[in-house]
Amino acid sequence: MAKFEHLTLNLNKGEILKLNQLRQVQVDLLTNGNIIYIYRSSKSKKVYIGQTRHFLNRHKQHYNGQEEKFDIANFDQVKILISQYFNGSALDDVENQLITYFLADNPKTKPSKIFFENNEIINRNGGNNVNDYKERRQICYEVILPFWENVLFKEGWVTTPTLDELRISSLVKYSPIKQLTKEQSNLITEILGTSQKHYVINGDAGTGKTVLLTHIVAKFLSENENKRIAVVVQPNWEKTANEIFKSFGMYNNNLTISTSTKLINKKEYYDIIVVDESHRLSRKGSKQHSAFNTIYKNTEFSMCKNHLEPILALGNQIILMYDVLQAIRPSNISREVFQQLTTSFEKRYLTTQFRIQTPEGKNYNSDDYVNGIKYLLYKDTGLLQYTNYDPNFSRSLFHDNSPDAYFGYYDDKPLENLIDWIDEDRNYHPEHINRVLSGLVEDWKQSDGKRASITHFHEGVISRRWNSTQENWVNAADDDAEDQIGSVFAVQGIDLNKVGVLIGNDLLVDSDGKLYGEPINFKNVNGKHKKSELASPEVRKEFTMFVLNIYYVLLTRGIDGIRIGFWHNDSFKEYFKKTLGI
Repeated sequence: MAKFEHLTLNLNKGEILKLNQLRQVQVDLLTNGNIIYIYRSSKSKKVYIGQTRHFLNRHKQHYNGQEEKFDIANFDQVKILISQYFNGSALDDVENQLITYFLADNPKTKPSKIFFENNEIINRNGGNNVNDYKERRQICYEVILPFWENVLFKEGWVTTPTLDELRISSLVKYSPIKQLTKEQSNLITEILGTSQKHYVINGDAGTGKTVLLTHIVAKFLSENENKRIAVVVQPNWEKTANEIFKSFGMYNNNLTISTSTKLINKKEYYDIIVVDESHRLSRKGSKQHSAFNTIYKNTEFSMCKNHLEPILALGNQIILMYDVLQAIRPSNISREVFQQLTTSFEKRYLTTQFRIQTPEGKNYNSDDYVNGIKYLLYKDTGLLQYTNYDPNFSRSLFHDNSPDAYFGYYDDKPLENLIDWIDEDRNYHPEHINRVLSGLVEDWKQSDGKRASITHFHEGVISRRWNSTQENWVNAADDDAEDQIGSVFAVQGIDLNKVGVLIGNDLLVDSDGKLYGEPINFKNVNGKHKKSELASPEVRKEFTMFVLNIYYVLLTRGIDGIRIGFWHNDSFKEYFKKTLGI
């Protein structure tokens, strides 16, 4: 039995046609009932999405001459969605999801064609959170999914046949109007209510730091007309961040989205500066890209030793998204310096894992996986105390040998097996973004990215090359883009569906049974120290941390599954099995 109903009303200059031909129960519902409504112009394809408990009255308000978009959009249809599940929280949730899906449906469509009450949605529920409710799962699968696929798509209102294709879109994953946890919502309220305090938001990979960022920005812009906010992102996410805020109609003169280098060189002052992935802020030095060092040519910043110092001087309130386990090279600010500069900051922690979705019906969950990977990589480093590590994780996740297990590994033919596993999933889920990734164990030159004939990974008859670009790699137009082997620089901060990871011989085991980074097998020239520097035990320890962090990043990219292969590395294979009791 269907859990929703829908009807389409035709319009002529705002007048609802043949309203008197509706059943009385339908008229009653339009007069006083919980509904979602979608206006559409069949000519311009403009759409307006809303929710109400009194549609006929709301319709008159839209067309009373006070809303310009209704005067010029020429809407000629409105689709009404009703369901036995609809209540206050459900209406908010369904409206938010449909707006997000419509915006993601056709990224080439100008955002100005998708209308909704921006400020109303942002402010409706105190920090953008939709209160959880018991029917939320049923609504997703019994209302939104069939309504989209069997009604909206079949009738030509949308272009994407299945929501699975849209859920991997950045506009959906980082939507500034999607549901927040109570933890996230309370944090937004606290931060924006205490403008004189700086914050470090600590969170493991996949705990929603970037989602929190987009919501902070949206809430701030909706409540402040004359204040300025800057968002500092990594170069590979700058384009995506711009698209998100433009698509949701939140891009204006009060918002600046920039890399740290660009922002610092502009030398403008902001009420709030929010820094995504602050663990990757640059430090001064020869291992840094020359462009990043240009900030030190500014007289006022010439004595600074990293990008965080001038950022602190350019904002009234600083908010730093941080993960101690994701600094991956010597050019990143060190943990010690970061802690010194943020001593007076308020420290908050995100604990809910969003990215990793372990299969239903298993006796393990996403936290078990993340904690297991932390233990595998960091148990001898002393760093686990700075994370949300729980030693009581279930090891059963790493012992699950079923085909649909979240995690698995291959003893031999690592490249062939990982490729086969990825390809099999693509046959079942063509919309998935799957990739094979690797540690930095094969040589690569900048010029290689432009030449598909140059390959870097070879196993039997298989030849594959490194990612051709670091910026927006998952959407690269290369014919072989899906077959390229991804490096950490191309995927940090990126969600993938299924991920194969080649663990190379840059991560070995010493005589005491502890992991260490091996510089000889590490092929990123700018990612390791000079030979003279590596003579220092402290520098060797720092280098090992970079290698560990690289694999931590790679091993926490997969939403739906991870498989690992040992790339010329029997040493780590034995360590892996022994450590996790396999």
